Amino acid sequence: MVEPFLSSNWYRVCGLKPMLRLHARIHRHRYRGSAWYVVQDAASGKSHRFTPVAYYFIANLDGRQTVDAIWNSMVDMFGDSAPSQDEIIGLLTQLHSADLIRHDTQPDALEAFDRFSKQSQALLKRNLKSPLSVTLPLFDPDRFLKGALPLCHGLFGMTGLVLWVVVVAPALYLASLHSHTLTENISDRVFAAQGLLLIALVYPVVKLLHELGHGLTTRAFGGEVHEMGLMFLVFFPVPYVNASASAGFRSKYQRAAVAGAGILVETLLAAIGLYVWLSVETGVVRAIAFDVMLVAGLSTLLVNGNPLLKFDGYFVLADLVEMPNLAQRSTEFWGRLIERYAFGAEKERALRLGPGERIWLLAFAPASFIYRMLVLFGISLFVATHYLILGVLVAMWGVLSGVALPAAKMLWHVISSPRLRRHRVRAVGVTSLTLLAGTALLFAVPAPHQTISQGVIWLPEEAYVRAGADGFLRELKRPPGSPVEPGQPLFESADPVLKMQRSILRARVRELDLQFRAERFADRSQAEITRKELEEARAELDRTEDRFLHLVATSGGAGVLVVEQSEDMPERFFRQGSVLGYVAPPAGSIIRVVVSQDDIDLVRERLLRVTVRMPGQSGAALPANILREVPAAYDKLPSKALTSGGGGSIAVDPRDADGLKSLRRWFQFDLKISAGALPPAFGSRVYVRFEHEWEPVGLQMSRRLRQLFLSQFHA
Repeated sequence: MVEPFLSSNWYRVCGLKPMLRLHARIHRHRYRGSAWYVVQDAASGKSHRFTPVAYYFIANLDGRQTVDAIWNSMVDMFGDSAPSQDEIIGLLTQLHSADLIRHDTQPDALEAFDRFSKQSQALLKRNLKSPLSVTLPLFDPDRFLKGALPLCHGLFGMTGLVLWVVVVAPALYLASLHSHTLTENISDRVFAAQGLLLIALVYPVVKLLHELGHGLTTRAFGGEVHEMGLMFLVFFPVPYVNASASAGFRSKYQRAAVAGAGILVETLLAAIGLYVWLSVETGVVRAIAFDVMLVAGLSTLLVNGNPLLKFDGYFVLADLVEMPNLAQRSTEFWGRLIERYAFGAEKERALRLGPGERIWLLAFAPASFIYRMLVLFGISLFVATHYLILGVLVAMWGVLSGVALPAAKMLWHVISSPRLRRHRVRAVGVTSLTLLAGTALLFAVPAPHQTISQGVIWLPEEAYVRAGADGFLRELKRPPGSPVEPGQPLFESADPVLKMQRSILRARVRELDLQFRAERFADRSQAEITRKELEEARAELDRTEDRFLHLVATSGGAGVLVVEQSEDMPERFFRQGSVLGYVAPPAGSIIRVVVSQDDIDLVRERLLRVTVRMPGQSGAALPANILREVPAAYDKLPSKALTSGGGGSIAVDPRDADGLKSLRRWFQFDLKISAGALPPAFGSRVYVRFEHEWEPVGLQMSRRLRQLFLSQFHA
């Protein structure tokens, strides 16, 4: 349906002679090649963006021309591109709501009083609406910033950027080297009483310097800053500066510089804090330096500098990609898509999109929502490990403000929006079916359920060739790399002490045997004593002969002999049980796999089948069966191939000399390939998939949440 050009409500506004308020300033900007006009309210600091057609109407609001006369001149000038009367009424409503126009009968004094009253009411309403973030303006810092600007001369350009890089870049490298020490027991250090006290003292100072960075940068580029005060975040005072004058800067780089000034200041403070932390001994100064790093560095990385949250990083991104109100427009874009394609509404209207904007609008809203929830629940979990009730309250507030309230607003929009008046039945039906289908998919429809673990191609125990007795290796019976058969001699060792003991024992046995023969008829009681000594000597000789036999190590199976550094082995002493080499089977059939404690019950109780695949392997995965399970959980991994340093995904304790001690305990299983075989790349990493009974996704997620709760809170 085409929107009518004339309006039945035109008579209400056609005779008005509105005037643009004196505190409204107009700036011409270019966004993605198109001209736009920004009307800036110097009194409130708010900015509003308008098209060139809307700007023509606003520029003619001089208090002498009527609305009807201005509109008629626009029709003559723009022809078919002229706005309709309803669009002009909407524009007037927007300007009036923004307090940018006044009527010709309103005196200047009354205008000033009215504006002050509206600003006071708006501030009070905003504080009452958000009691956890109350704003209290205190003074006008413009004169102070103007006087302090010469002290920072040269920092607002390439020189300042180079200086920032020189300070911050080495700090990033040093932080990576000391990452373990920096993050070790971080929650205990943060939530200790002295830690919380120091953070409470450091945080306002860091934020004050942050806000001064915004203010000084705004002043350096010609803007004015007339408001500075305190914002009480959860009743904790935090300084703030109103740098909204930067919205009038024509250069997007200047606007981005103002938005990013706080980020640059905080990362600089974090770098300086790291240098101090590395330079001083344990004490108050070192603790303060650590808290500066924590407040300035971590908050910048996760929150303030991240463009997916509506803080400084977001405004830097929006300015650089020339997309003001990116978050709001992305949300509105998704709403219009749903209304158009799901509800069948607004087919005649579409959002005005510039070149390349569609991909940003499609990606930003969902990415921002996901990251916002991750940060929120990550903070909640971090806090709850020490203050359970506080962490739960933060999580509940996040669910309420980030999920429940937006969902309620969307449902109310479906029920009451005038845009959906003609499509209400379809909108309600589609929404209801979507909710029912989503609930069913989550909690009623079984879904594939599997556990993915990592393992290594494992040599069976019989493949290892071990020294059967202590001795010096004298000879390799077979060269490395040659095929061998079961029982074939491979290594021969010598033990001079054992050889001497055998000679002595042989002589002793002969002596006792002759003595027994002589005494058997002459002295039968003495002969009985000699007989017992002879039996003991023969038993000891048998044991010694058996040890001699074990000086020759044989193959436990068929395969290829593998010996590492065989040229260095002759004449080396090897203890009994030492590995001399191994006989590699023609194919790998045994897998040693590790399973986390969260998944062990599923693997034990609800297992359907097991498959194994090597990284990069093409074709079907190989089926396998469980041979045996190590009954206890261990923190020592079977191979370095499973560690993050060896290409795997398991983090290990950096203090462990062997590099095999994991930060958590793992259960171990031995699997046997039941059909086919893997290549004999022993020690190589493989992926193992344990397939379980199908289960709805919602139940799978609830199990993971319970496990997370149990692991963190031991409840």
